[in-house]
Amino acid sequence: MKKEIREIKPGSGLGLLKFGMTRDEVKKIAGKPDEVENLPGFEEEVNDELESWHYDEHEFSLVFDADYDWRLVSIAVSDPFFTFHGKALVGMEKKETMDFLDSLGIEISNVEDVSDEENPNLELIESDEAGIMVWFADGEVIEVQILPDVEEDGETLIWPE
Repeated sequence: MKKEIREIKPGSGLGLLKFGMTRDEVKKIAGKPDEVENLPGFEEEVNDELESWHYDEHEFSLVFDADYDWRLVSIAVSDPFFTFHGKALVGMEKKETMDFLDSLGIEISNVEDVSDEENPNLELIESDEAGIMVWFADGEVIEVQILPDVEEDGETLIWPE
């Protein structure tokens, strides 16, 4: 995997992969995805308005949204290869993660138990301000998701330069 896409940058992207890039621009950097799928929208129906690209080698996914001219709007990583301020979050224990985020001045806006039958010990912490979501299973980080910055209207995405 290219080290150029290793660093998680909430609001900006994943290394050279920047929010707002087109699918063609992303393909030039990350290559062809191993899997492409349409995702459920807010109505929980699978639609053609969100497209997720999965890369198996280092377990990351990229989401493109038709409402934003098929630009990159979400990145999720689930491999300790990826770093945030030089540290691998995936695999980190919850307390260490919370202390680390606090040391960076990242305020947690939501903590939620999202357990279900398949995942009985699943928890999500979010920072709306930082545009980061961290998923825990059994008290350990299993995925980090980042989003672009949003204007004060709560809907308009801000693409990084």
